[in-house]
Amino acid sequence: MQVRRYLFGLVLLTLIVSCRDGRRPAFVDADDTSPPVRGGTLKVVGLSDIDHLAPTSAYSTSSIGLLTNLIRQLVAYPLSLDFETATKVAPDLAEVLPTVENGGISADGRTYTFHLRRGVLWNTTPPREVNAHDLVRGLKLICNPVNPAGAPGYYTTTIAGMAAYCDAFAKVPGTIADIKRFVESREIDGVKAMGDFIAVFHLIQPSSDFLNILAMTFASPVPAEYLDYLPDSPDFRRHTISNGPYQIAKYTPNREIQLERNPVWRAETDPIRPAYVDRISLVLGIDQQLTQLQIAAGTADLSFEQAPPTSEVAALLEIGDPKLILSPPGEYFSGMWYLALNLVGPDNGGPLANPDVRHALQYAVNKAAVTQVLGGPQVARPAGQAVSSMVSGYRPGAGMYTTPMDKGDPEKARELLDKAGYSGRLSLKLAYPQSGTYALIAQTVQESLRRVGIDVQITSYTSGDYYGRLLNKAENARRGVWDLALAGWYPDWNGTNNGRSVIQPLFDGRTFGTASMDYGGYLSNEVNVAIDRALAAPRAEDAEKFWAEAASQVMKDMAIIPLYETKMVRYRSARVRNCVLNLWSLNCDWTALWLKDAPEGGGTR
Repeated sequence: MQVRRYLFGLVLLTLIVSCRDGRRPAFVDADDTSPPVRGGTLKVVGLSDIDHLAPTSAYSTSSIGLLTNLIRQLVAYPLSLDFETATKVAPDLAEVLPTVENGGISADGRTYTFHLRRGVLWNTTPPREVNAHDLVRGLKLICNPVNPAGAPGYYTTTIAGMAAYCDAFAKVPGTIADIKRFVESREIDGVKAMGDFIAVFHLIQPSSDFLNILAMTFASPVPAEYLDYLPDSPDFRRHTISNGPYQIAKYTPNREIQLERNPVWRAETDPIRPAYVDRISLVLGIDQQLTQLQIAAGTADLSFEQAPPTSEVAALLEIGDPKLILSPPGEYFSGMWYLALNLVGPDNGGPLANPDVRHALQYAVNKAAVTQVLGGPQVARPAGQAVSSMVSGYRPGAGMYTTPMDKGDPEKARELLDKAGYSGRLSLKLAYPQSGTYALIAQTVQESLRRVGIDVQITSYTSGDYYGRLLNKAENARRGVWDLALAGWYPDWNGTNNGRSVIQPLFDGRTFGTASMDYGGYLSNEVNVAIDRALAAPRAEDAEKFWAEAASQVMKDMAIIPLYETKMVRYRSARVRNCVLNLWSLNCDWTALWLKDAPEGGGTR
């Protein structure tokens, strides 16, 4: 998931992190056990706007976290403080999970049949039930030519006929009329509505992670009205439609998003979201320091996308503050941040195309200094593989280009630059998102490269522009707008079979183009073959070795520079209760929490 989950994506649950004095900040404090209270206004503050609001396009942790209040999928992740429970899909729009035993999955594992829950309504005028045709329409829009999904490979390599459908859609002009005509006249062979409330999927081959793929917001149902707007256009954003517990009451780009209760949502038709608060106020343009001050003072409740300042994280860990949220729990680190290398820019054939230059960059970066910026080993640790330690394909002890104490090896980097003929004359452009500590990370990388004779120009972008307009557009890489880009990724789902959720979107070069997460245009036949073999493997344990082959080849090709793997750090106000982690936003789930001072029996505050 891009952090993006672009990221990202995802994991996790209760926080229990040991502190130096033995005290442990608990994910739930004592008052969380009190009975839930309905009502009140949840106050959220953040720096940057969403990258996308269309479910078929959104792929940042914050955007998907927002969308989970508005839209629903066939299956979703339950809101639970128990790790095992929270990471296993449960029925949402579907009445039950399909299995071989209940006839929902065919004996050969290639056909899935879902019966949709009745009484789930769109907040249209008049309201109408969400049906199987809405679900099919959503799948059709995944590969629209204007703002397609960031990981179309999940669907094109799994659902029969999806690849051919998407290839044809890519050639359609990006106008409202042409998109609407194509969607209404062209079918996907493997996605069928059997009447209004039965949806059937036919797969290319058995897929043990198919339910995880359907839990992505990409696979959300879409109302017919959305065909009257370009996907994620300003007009689209002004006319959003909801089937979840909340709806957008006001949206001012880069300033605020106000959510209110969806009047047609009914708790009895939603097994996932209790939706205790009446309203959610999201104010944008608030920097990291002010965000933390407001949450600590109680004038705000949660951050939209920012961690507390590093200096404060250390102090909060020291005192065991129960309002500090770190995820995943224990010794696991799920997120990975890395430097993407632009391999398709106008200098392709120049510096970054030279393996000795890429090799030098691997040794140049002082990863220990980067992790110190983040708050030390409880929050982040240096990375040396193409995936984090919670992802299929990771191998303990298999890190590459390691250096003593992870401080880099400037001498070796200079030798490699000399060999490549770039000693003292290499200049690169580094892009990074403005939020959080990323400016300090960019400056630390800049200093690391400066000490080996590489001049680095750093440029910041708001998070929405960074992922939605810079990295999301392949033409920016081709034009050479950036050479290095600071990027982050959380797996889109958790467990022993999640290699696809990282390796396919990031490193399958066959998907390079608009909205691709393969930002730098990396393309490797060896990696693509390993991906295909992993997807065709009959069992998760069989797929594991192919994911490991793919991850190893990425590092041999030096397609990225892994920097660190990390926990997500967030903070909540003293009035937030039942902070159950949303696996997409990696923050308290807005539909699960309640407010300590909310007026009993409902109302607002």
